Amino acid sequence: MKYDLVLKNGNIITIDDSESRANWVAVKDGVIAALGKGDFDGECAETIDLKGATVLPGLFDAHAHVMPTGFFLNSVNLTETKTIDEVLALMKDACEKAAADEWVFGAGFMSQNLKEGRFPDRYELDAISNGHPIMIAAQTLHGVALNSEAMKRVEIPDVADLDRDANGELIGVLRSDDAVFPVMGQAFALLPDDKLFEFVKDCSSYAASKGVTTMVGLMGQFVDGDKDVDLVINRGDELPINIEVFYQTWDLEKIKPYGLNRIGGCLTLDGAGFEYTMALEEPYPERPERRGFLLHTDEEIYKLVSEAHANDIQCAFHALGTRAIDQLLYVFKQVIGEQGPKDLRHRVEHFSLPTDKHMDMLAEMNLIASMQPSFTGMWGQPEGGYYELLFGRERADRMEVFPEIIKRGGIICGGSDSPVSLTDPLYGIACCIKNPDPRRNVSVTDAIKIFTYNAAYSVHIEDRKGSLEVGKDADFTIIDRDPYEYASSDEIYDMKALMTIKGGKVAYKA
Repeated sequence: MKYDLVLKNGNIITIDDSESRANWVAVKDGVIAALGKGDFDGECAETIDLKGATVLPGLFDAHAHVMPTGFFLNSVNLTETKTIDEVLALMKDACEKAAADEWVFGAGFMSQNLKEGRFPDRYELDAISNGHPIMIAAQTLHGVALNSEAMKRVEIPDVADLDRDANGELIGVLRSDDAVFPVMGQAFALLPDDKLFEFVKDCSSYAASKGVTTMVGLMGQFVDGDKDVDLVINRGDELPINIEVFYQTWDLEKIKPYGLNRIGGCLTLDGAGFEYTMALEEPYPERPERRGFLLHTDEEIYKLVSEAHANDIQCAFHALGTRAIDQLLYVFKQVIGEQGPKDLRHRVEHFSLPTDKHMDMLAEMNLIASMQPSFTGMWGQPEGGYYELLFGRERADRMEVFPEIIKRGGIICGGSDSPVSLTDPLYGIACCIKNPDPRRNVSVTDAIKIFTYNAAYSVHIEDRKGSLEVGKDADFTIIDRDPYEYASSDEIYDMKALMTIKGGKVAYKA
């Protein structure tokens, strides 16, 4: 046989059942046709000499917000700002350069990083806006700040927990999901379709540069009319990576025209820690008057899960805090008890602060914990990190305990929650192998599986992706070092993608 492509002289980690390795892999018609050891001596149309580089199965980002990631990549980056004045200076510069009537976006904002510990308000943004509508999004996506011009262009829902001034007027700071998500959806929907697709393409290209061949894209919810769902499904062949769509809707009828067998993704049952809206059992140390909110009733969740389960549709919900996890798991338990178990692999997104009981329930019901190991690298230090600041030491130690979940039989798939942390599965793998808190460390094989086979399994495509075996898609991530050799070194965090290949075609080359 004459192959289309051969990768040779490599260190190929297959992640198959026997954890075998190979030196070369051959591709025909977009799938893996053969693997072998030693020298390749067959015929092929194209050869890539790996020169000893390591090959992994094409990496996944199993939880990414595609539109907001593109938005982040096209916004003023506020992640390093330390004061309100720094934020305003960056936004002012962008406003002065923007075309007339153009929206000016800021992203990556964290009030905990600022000396003032708050968002800028509408009045401060008005002073530097140069007449432009401004929207600043929190790094978690669970908070925004708007100026007056932006507030004229969107309708702010009348919900609880809206920040107001002494006269009772809205100051443009929104921290409740019931307000934040509708406002972001309206703002994005005002952009032309070509601009929205540019966001999708920018997200995809960035992901490919980080070794991603498949992204589980959480679509809908952030664009009014869910136009991003149509863009990805109808124009997905224009993208350098594969996007598996989770349609974020509570309406099962909406997914039927697309033939999707999954619904949800990040349907929020609680908020986020940095906005003090993640649903905890006890209050936040810094805000003893707050312990977060449950955003939906048991009945609302039960209605969707029951209908979906009956129609063989996989569900996924955002549940960060202990109370939200508890609420969701008992709904799944009731539905499965009533209808019987099915191999649907319902997902719990984040699963950040579970109890021992929750971890056991996850495994017993064959649910998937869709988690973000990068969070622990960014915020989960053994002492002095954001987790300790937000939740206290005892709860911080119980956050995202990957080895305990695995020990109890749970399956973890790995995502970034991009743009909360920008997609980078190699960083996520490193955070699982040599975590800032060693209590979160798992084996190298388990870490790789979290971002390959487990992620494919979590969306029912493990027969095509997730390991390197004959007959599976020719998706490869070529990296600059063997993670097994660097497992005990901080250099594990320096892993970089040299090339990304999807379906036998190069999607990215460093």
